[in-house]
Amino acid sequence: MDIQFPHAGEVFSTLCALFWAVGVILFKKSGEKVSPVPLNLFKDVVGTFLFLATMLVLGTDFIPPGTRVTDVLILLASGALGIGIADSVFFASLNRLGAGRSAIVDCLYSPSIILCSFLYLDEEIGPDLLVALALITVGILIGAWNPKRVESPEERQKIRLGVILGVVSMFLMAVGIVVAKPVLDRTDPLWATTVRLIGGVAILSLQGFTRRYRSEVIHCFRPGRLWKVTMPTAFVGAYLAMFFWIAGMKFTDTTIASILNQLSTIFVLVMATVFLKEPLTLRKTVAIVLGFAGGLVVSL
Repeated sequence: MDIQFPHAGEVFSTLCALFWAVGVILFKKSGEKVSPVPLNLFKDVVGTFLFLATMLVLGTDFIPPGTRVTDVLILLASGALGIGIADSVFFASLNRLGAGRSAIVDCLYSPSIILCSFLYLDEEIGPDLLVALALITVGILIGAWNPKRVESPEERQKIRLGVILGVVSMFLMAVGIVVAKPVLDRTDPLWATTVRLIGGVAILSLQGFTRRYRSEVIHCFRPGRLWKVTMPTAFVGAYLAMFFWIAGMKFTDTTIASILNQLSTIFVLVMATVFLKEPLTLRKTVAIVLGFAGGLVVSL
């Protein structure tokens, strides 16, 4: 993957944030028609085929020289956890919180990466992580809690469950990345991402063809009007956003890429207000600012 030009990494990382924000909005709309597991399976299957086609076009080896069986197994497990399970949990959280509140919880991703790296990779952990966690926690509480209690008890319970699911999804994504990081560091990122997607498809296929989801999965994969929503969702969320994430990480420093990726928080807030008509309250704005600040602290 050699598509360099001046500041290519910075451009790609910003595009990743933009496309992920578009993906979140599309995931929210798709989630009104398809439940999390079938939607996740569909977008990962589409994403896998698109990445395989990209590898073919760019001349990436499908089995790179020196490939270890253990590397493949680690990437498959990483994808099963960090894409297959985590994304389904994220969609369930998104359906309950809406895109605006979900963007706040998403700010936990970077601190979760740092925390998991400390626990699994013995990387150093500093006071910046504690500051970031404090800022993001306060942001989540402000964004999810309404002191006026205008929501019904059922609505408050739905929001609490959405926050819990969002936190779990961010942690699972982080675990999936950190477990695979030693392999990612020494292999082609395009190949590694494709293998991770295949791992996600494998675990989701086991879930998707159980009695609970079978009919919905078949409906989701059958060409029809539903594809007008789910196909763009899969293309943007499982392919474009992930492709530019890989490109950004490859062509600029990880720290710079992480900071620019965090712009998705702002993009989601704006798009949720414009396209989903979610109210832009002062409380939500403060929460987004705190969450974004936490992401910057942990990335700088």
